[in-house]
Amino acid sequence: MNFLATYTMRSRTSAVVVVLVAAILSLLLPPFSYLSGAALGLVTLRYGGREGLLVMAIAGLLFVLPALVSGGSGMVAVFAAVIWFPVWLLALLLRQTVSLPLAVIGAALFGVLSVVAVHVMLADPVVWWRGKLELLQPVLAGAGWNEIDIRQGLDVLAGAMTAMLAGAVMMTPLFSLFIARWWQAQLYNPGGWRKEFHQLRLPSLLMWVAAVVVVVALVTSGGAQRFAGDLLLVIMLAYMLQGLGVIHNLVYRRGLHVGWLVALYALLLIIPQVAVLVAVVGVVDTWADFRSRIEPDAS
Repeated sequence: MNFLATYTMRSRTSAVVVVLVAAILSLLLPPFSYLSGAALGLVTLRYGGREGLLVMAIAGLLFVLPALVSGGSGMVAVFAAVIWFPVWLLALLLRQTVSLPLAVIGAALFGVLSVVAVHVMLADPVVWWRGKLELLQPVLAGAGWNEIDIRQGLDVLAGAMTAMLAGAVMMTPLFSLFIARWWQAQLYNPGGWRKEFHQLRLPSLLMWVAAVVVVVALVTSGGAQRFAGDLLLVIMLAYMLQGLGVIHNLVYRRGLHVGWLVALYALLLIIPQVAVLVAVVGVVDTWADFRSRIEPDAS
């Protein structure tokens, strides 16, 4: 994708084209949304918040015109709120601080705010999600599920929906930012992204915050317990990224085959519980500092 980064940096017009076209394509293929956000992030990282905001505004205006003709512009607002604006903020934070850990914390705060918003606006988020998920019941019944399994499955899913939403709010702009930072390194600082990600280490204060949240989840019940549980997923994702940094560092320094990383990401997609194990690696690394103990491959 180096050609896409190069084209994005050619001019403001080319940047707008990439941001806009990727956003339009994402309506058919959602993964293109990451590229739209990444192009905006790259412009912001390289030229600053003002230029990034200008590109976002022009792309948003061009995006909204066809929507207005067709009778609505809600998709543009959603796209800007979920993808563009968060990526712009994170890219601006990373540009100003040159700290990937702080950018991860910033993304985690997006997830925390979404949890707070859901629990403030809804008296019982689980009940609300359960009502929305009722729409899936006919589909599942048509697929051959029995009524008991459908009811139990939807109950479990309803309990996890707020945390899943928070995870998406956190990881979606962060993934675009990671792509943008990778592009920036390819163009202007070869090897910079690898070094930055391999050394990702979250502030030790986060560990104390995590401990408090765990205690609240254990000693409370009802809404407070659910609130703490939803926050825990956000913290877990942050430490999962640190764990991935440790593992990438190990594979690189020991000269291991990239297939190990491919297998890891495949397992993360197939078996979500693997994310917990990777997060544990990140948590333990806070004290153990695995990367200082990894010896480069002598061969």
